[in-house]
Order: sequence, then C-alpha cells, then structure tokens
Amino acid sequence: MHFGQRLREERLRRHLSQEAMAEALALSPRSIRRWERGQALPQASVRLQLSRFFGLSPDELFEDEKQSQSPRPSQWFIPYAHNPFFTGREEILTTLQAMLTPNRAPAATHIYALYGLGGVGKTQVALEYAYRYAQEYQAVLWIGAETTESIISSLRGIAKLLQLEQQGDKDQQQMIKAVQNWLTTHDQWLLILDNVEDLEMVGRFLPTARQGAILFTTRIQTLGTHAKGIHLSPMEDIEGLLFLLRRAKVVDAKATSEQVHMLSTSQSLQYDAGKELVNATGGLPLALDQAGAYLEETQCGLPTYLDLFRTQRATLLQQRGEGAHEHPASVSTTLTLAINVTSQRHPAVRDLLRVCALLQPDAIPEELFHQEAKQLGTTLEAACSNPLDWNQVVAVACSYSLLSRQSETQTFSIHRLLQVVLLDTMTKEELKAWTSRVIKALDSMFPGEQQIEQYANWRRQCDRLISHVQLCLQRTNDSEDALALASLTYKAAQYLRERGQFAEAMLHYQRSLHLWEQKRGPDHPDTARALHNLAVLYWRMGQYAEAEPLFLRALRIREEILGMEHPDVATTLNYMALLQWKMGQYAKAETLLQRALHIWEQALSPDHPNIAYPFNNLAILYAEQGKYAEAETYFRRALQIQEKTYSPDHPDIAQGLHNLAELAQDQGKYEEAESLYQRVLRLREQTNGPNHPDVAETLNGLAELYRMQGKFTEAEPLYQRVLHIYEQSQGTDNPYVAMVLNELANLSRDQGKYAEAEVQYQQTLSMREQQLGQHHPDIAETLHDLAILSQMQGDLSRGLSLTNRALEIRLSSLGETHPKTLAIQELYTQLAKNKEEDDNE
Repeated sequence: MHFGQRLREERLRRHLSQEAMAEALALSPRSIRRWERGQALPQASVRLQLSRFFGLSPDELFEDEKQSQSPRPSQWFIPYAHNPFFTGREEILTTLQAMLTPNRAPAATHIYALYGLGGVGKTQVALEYAYRYAQEYQAVLWIGAETTESIISSLRGIAKLLQLEQQGDKDQQQMIKAVQNWLTTHDQWLLILDNVEDLEMVGRFLPTARQGAILFTTRIQTLGTHAKGIHLSPMEDIEGLLFLLRRAKVVDAKATSEQVHMLSTSQSLQYDAGKELVNATGGLPLALDQAGAYLEETQCGLPTYLDLFRTQRATLLQQRGEGAHEHPASVSTTLTLAINVTSQRHPAVRDLLRVCALLQPDAIPEELFHQEAKQLGTTLEAACSNPLDWNQVVAVACSYSLLSRQSETQTFSIHRLLQVVLLDTMTKEELKAWTSRVIKALDSMFPGEQQIEQYANWRRQCDRLISHVQLCLQRTNDSEDALALASLTYKAAQYLRERGQFAEAMLHYQRSLHLWEQKRGPDHPDTARALHNLAVLYWRMGQYAEAEPLFLRALRIREEILGMEHPDVATTLNYMALLQWKMGQYAKAETLLQRALHIWEQALSPDHPNIAYPFNNLAILYAEQGKYAEAETYFRRALQIQEKTYSPDHPDIAQGLHNLAELAQDQGKYEEAESLYQRVLRLREQTNGPNHPDVAETLNGLAELYRMQGKFTEAEPLYQRVLHIYEQSQGTDNPYVAMVLNELANLSRDQGKYAEAEVQYQQTLSMREQQLGQHHPDIAETLHDLAILSQMQGDLSRGLSLTNRALEIRLSSLGETHPKTLAIQELYTQLAKNKEEDDNE
C-alpha cells in the first residue's frame, strides 16, 4: 500500500474530509489531494506532524516509501548492513535531516554530534540516517573514529572507493591529504565519524573547508566549538518494548505499535515481561538488543529471560550474542570501559559513581556530597573540600555521559544499568564498605525530630532524601552498622507517618525497635522512643489494643531511666490519654492529661509548644462532655502557643483550627465551622496532598456539617472521598472506616433510603464490636442512630431495645450528665411514650 492510499484510509477512518483534515493540521487541502493521488510526498517536518495526528509511527505511515528509497549514491562507504530491527527515534532523525541534508542545512554547515551513554544507540541512529536519506547525497562516507589507526584505515578505504591516485601511497599523509582535498572540492556529501573519543585528534583529519555535512557519534558531551551536540536518551517505554519484541522476533520486524499492543491480551505474559524488562534495563538499546539476541538464540521466552535477569544479571550483561558486528561489546564491557577511562582521569570519579550506584538513579541530591563528604571516604572528602576540584570530578563523570547534572535542582542522574554494572563489579567487602558509608551519610543528613518544628524545611529536606533512604534500607542487612541503620530507619518512619504512609512507617518503626533492642538493650531511652512512636502510629490507625502495651512499656522505661518528672514521660502520658479517650475512658484520660500538664509546666516555659498538647486534648475531653466554654478556652490557648512557635503551614496549626471548627459545629455555629473547615482543608491539601489522613479528617467534618444542614448532595461525595482515603492509607477494617460507614448510614437514613441505611448500620455495628468490644461509646453511637432509623420505620419495639442498650453503655462510660447520655435518655422516653400511645389505640 503506497503512502497516498494509506493516508486516505486513515483520514476516512476518522470521518474527515480533506478540508477538515487540512484545517486541523493548518495545511493546504491541495497538498493533501496531491499526496493522496501519489503526486507528491510531504516534507520531513510534516511527516512527523501527520504521524502524531494519526497516532502512527513514521515507519508505519511511510512504510512503502521507506522500502522504495532511491538507489544509494555511487560513493557509498558504510561498513555495516542496514538494521532491519531499527525502531523509533523519529524526532532525532527528523532533526538530523533538517540540519544535515543539502539545501536544508545552514549555509555555514556545522559539525553535529550525537552524544550519550555507551549503548544508547548512537551508531544505530547514524546508520539509520545514512540508509534512510542516502538519496539526498552524492556521497555517504563512514569513519571508525575510536583511534588514530581506525581513522587512517577508514580513510584508506574511502580513498580506494573514490579511486584517488594516492589510495595505495605508502606515505599515509599524502593519502589523508588527498581525501581532505576531495571533500574540499566536492559538495553534497555526508561524512559520519563513529565513536569519537578524542575531539582534538579527530579535528586533525577533517578538511578545513567543507561543502558537505559531518556527523559525529560520541560519549563525550562537552563538545566546545568542535560540534553542535544532540543528546540521545534511552528509549521510552513503548518504543523500547516495540524494539525488544521485534529484535527477539516475538513479532515481525515491521510490526506496528498497534500490533504489539494487541499482545497485552493475546500474549499477556510476553507483553508484561517485556514491559518489565524495558524498565529494568532503563530502555538502553544495547541491553534490549542483547536480550533480543539471547531470546532469538535460546527461544526461552521473555518471562524466563526476565527471571534470569533478576537472578543472573551480571552474567547476562556480559553476553553479547552471535552476529553483533555493529556493536560487538556487551553492556557490561561497554560501561566498564567508560568507568575505567573516566576513573583514570580523576581517582574520585569511581567513588562518586559508587555512591550514586547505591541510591535511586534519579534526583540524587548534590548536597549529600558537600555536607557528608567526611562519611564517603578520604578521596571524595578531598575532592569535595574545594569547589573547583569537585566541579572537575563531576565534569569528568559527565563527559562520558555516566552522570547527568541538573543545575536547577542541584541533583544528579545515573542510568540504572550503569548502577548494575558498578554494583556487580564491586567485591563483597567493597559493597559492604560503601553501603555502610552511604547509610551513615544519609543518617547524618536526614533531619530528625528536633527539626520537625520547622515543618516546611523539614519536609522539603526529607522529600529530597526519602526515596534514596528507602532503597538503602531495603538493601541493607540488619547486622551491618546497626546503630546508624536504626537511627535512619526511625527517622524515615517519622517522616512516612507524617505523610500518612502508615503501612510503610510501621515496618520501619518495628525494624528500628528491633535494632535498638539488640544494640542498646530493652530498657534504653532509644528503645522507649521507638516503642512510643510505634504506639502513636497504632493509635492513629485505630489499632488501640496494639498501642496500649507499647505505651505502657515506653512509660515504664522512661520513668525508670529518666525520672518521673521528665518531659519525655509527659509526652507518653499525653498520648496514653488520647488512647483512653478513643477507648471511651474519659476519666482516665483526664487524669493522665493533668499529670502530663503538671510535668511540662514544671519543666518548660509557659509558652513551650509541648504545653499546647495537654491544653488541646483537655479541650477535646471537655467538648465531648458538652463543656463548650471550657473547651473553647483551652483550644484557643493551645492555638495561641502554637502560632507563636510554628510556621503557618505546620500540622499542629491546622489541627488547632480543625478542633475549633468541630467545636463551632457542636455549638450550632455552622457558618463559622464551615469557614474554619475550608481554611484547614486548603492548608492540609497544600501541605500534605489530597490523599492524606489529615485531609480526610477535615473532609469528614465538612461532610458531617453539610449533612446536619440537610445539604445531602454536597455531603455524599465528601464522605465517599474520606472513605477512599482511609481505606487506602489504613486498610478496610479499622475504626475510621467504621466511623465513615456510620455517617454514610446516617446520610442514607436522612434521605429516606432505609434499606441502604440498615445494611450500612449493621456493617458498622459488626466492625465496631469486633474492633472495640461490646461497651465502647462508639457502639452506643451506632445503636442510637439505628434506633432513630427504627423509629422512622415505625418499629418502636426495636427502637426501644436498641436505645436501652445504648443508654447502658453511655451511663457506664460517660456518666449521667453527659450530653450524649441525656440525648439517649430523651430518645428512650420519646420512644416509650409513642409505643404506649400505639398500644392504647
């Protein structure tokens, strides 16, 4: 099918007229008519535009044209055959065409260079360009530019092709001059110099006056005035997958991306394994070609190869396979050579690369080396001590594209396969030593608890480091550098808890506790610190039974080691009070809070931020008991202290405002409550993102406020969003999910959806009884709400039974005078009266 026919079919498939398509692409309808009739072909820039418009690669759209290219020029010196598996790279090829083809390039022709990491496909792109656009030139010539010897050998072959008199001259300088003279006196030629290692040396062989185009391929990215650079990156996911499947002959060499996508259903295992392998190799074409060659030879299948790559990657990366003439070196050899060359230029380069190999491949913070150089060995420490020396080390690493430096973010990037080669070439002793150094450097740099008060700065610094920290923690054995490891693990847990990533935080807390128990002992303050914060996490997740023994153990250690009046004792007492409040033990909670407040008042200044905690929590207790005046006094006192200490975006400021919103809601001050909720919501979303549990807390308060006002349409999507956040962050079976289900049941009941409400109430009741036992105040809440549903349905006997059970719970847990107890008594009296009236009728 020729291009014009394919173009017409694609246009009609989208139900477009020639005029409509021309308008959409800002083209002339006449041009489209001529293309479809086969009277002309579009220029390269328009080809790319058409390909994007139809969602096809240029290969797919112009397949017949590519196959029927003009014959090669008579002066053709390319030592490699056309690669039938070449895939993608269309934007690069279009750019090269615009820069290099005769009558398109600028009058003063520049030398252009494709540069990038070894194995990224520079040679293959240059080769594809030569074959695809051969008809544009009178001569296409190729020089292997690795060494002086390879250059001279290529020039001798060119002299023979051009039938120059000096082709057999024993004086090689005469032969070189003859080729230079031919290039000077002829035009419309393309000269490709492949794998340039020394720009100065290559420059000596080029003609002084040029009437043609010159293209380098090189790993060097610092080109200066020698050439204008075009960076070649690894393949994107889809492009890499298409190349891999073509090369492995899983699909035909001319298969389209659409055909490959069909594998996701017909051969899902092959497709999924291919995607994962492209990701594991970082899209490096040499690695994908190497994998494809192995698959072609062994016919083992992509899933099997992927398993081998996971377990025997070092061996596979060293195997190049048969028939690899264009790039005979393996991935391992190619990258190792580059590492060795740069390390010879500066001894600190290898150490820099080793540190980067142990971190995530992207966004490696440069300050890790400046601030923690003393942890990273004497060679790096010496290099980092002087900015000029440091820049020289980085320049050498970047010169061969082993590292990329992002000056705007002050970070580095390294290819993941380069990391693999670096790790696999280290001995066990070297790997252990470098892992220890990186762990210590990260621990020293990762901010601790004392810096959380400056929340925004603490958060920014943690954000830059956390992915690297988690990777190192994942790779590190607990027996190595246990104290630094315990400290770093604990700090990561603190950060992840604040971010609402509770499951990950729990694993890190448990690991830090285990390490400190081993190295510090079971009764050390560090052990108590881990116990306390793991208990806080359990409390925040609603796992109260798991939290209580940890709090008690932490309290015992702190009282015995630090003394009964130490501020850390007050910290644990404060959270134990919150646990008792959640468990419905209000009297115990108040006693614990009063003791914590006494300790902090004795040890700290009146405006210390820690004193805000018992004030805030006492206010919560008073609000629960309907003592709104006392509650508001304590809430505002706590907020006043926090605003003096913390930045406006600190979580404690948001929590204080949220508490005031809840209090205003309880008092029926709905406009004030809504204004506060909206303010807190903006603050929390801006600080923590849209899916943090703190955001869910505020959304839930706002949804409940709307329900109480009868704004059901506004309330329901907020409840659903809250439910989603809690289920994602804490699982489907916890008190917070039960709370939202109870409120959704209330919403259904208020909307008259009684059957739906009944199901939700029963689900809530079952969850709460399993989580909290039979006598928790939250059980009474569900029973109370279910009794109202029974009343609305006219089932007064059931309503009385439910109300009676709720009353018993509230009397025992809240007392006779609590507003919630009085409310259930009032409901019981009303139901009893209505039933008596019905019975008498």
